[in-house]
Amino acid sequence: MNLDHYLNLALDAAEQASRAILKEKENLKILPKEDGTALTSADLASNEILSEMLAKADFKILSEERILNYKERRNLEYFWLIDPLDGTKGFIKGQDEYCIMISLIHQKRPILALIKSPEKNEVFYAHKESKVYKNASLLQNNEAFFKKNQYTALLSINHLCKEDEEFAKKHQLKALNISSGLKFTALLEGKAGIYRRKENLNIWDIAAGDFLLNQNGGFMGKFDKTLLSYNEKDLRADYFIAVSNKAFLQDFGD
Repeated sequence: MNLDHYLNLALDAAEQASRAILKEKENLKILPKEDGTALTSADLASNEILSEMLAKADFKILSEERILNYKERRNLEYFWLIDPLDGTKGFIKGQDEYCIMISLIHQKRPILALIKSPEKNEVFYAHKESKVYKNASLLQNNEAFFKKNQYTALLSINHLCKEDEEFAKKHQLKALNISSGLKFTALLEGKAGIYRRKENLNIWDIAAGDFLLNQNGGFMGKFDKTLLSYNEKDLRADYFIAVSNKAFLQDFGD
């Protein structure tokens, strides 16, 4: 399996989708969605481009904007898992902390992923046989910098809950507020040490961050330290803990 080929395909798709999102921002349309969540013309434009380009790999696609039901995917060996625009609520408010997330799932686990920030034109990516890159360069892990920020905890701007605040207080953590899947890029760069979520997020919100963190020497998994699964009947993932360096896990017991 040529993972370099699939990663390059995903990178090209994310680049074109980013351009479409930025273009849609100029005349953004807010659309109704059956479940009551936010949806914009930018979400749809990104989804259309990603779906069209990733389909060249001949894998099925599960997208936030086009659900692949369990009957269709339960026996799939591979499928794409995408969030065309993660952070839509903040995006509508004019915030720049949103991103595109793409993962290739193999037997319930991601083996390739990227997180792309259209605003910053930054992309973090890897596959299971590569190291993690930021743009065209290997992501540098400065041990001293990671250690300095070990006790900085990531909290969501738009979805802050009491449990997050209590956890930060219990472990005397400094809070860093970042929206969307860009939380994972903060962990990848050592700007924060921990992200813990006692809430069932959708699998497309976290799969890319999961893969990139584990691939980069960090850890993301369930509270019992087992890995998350990305092809179950329920599209909601289990609670999780994520740390920038796997060694930090020992300091963050419940």
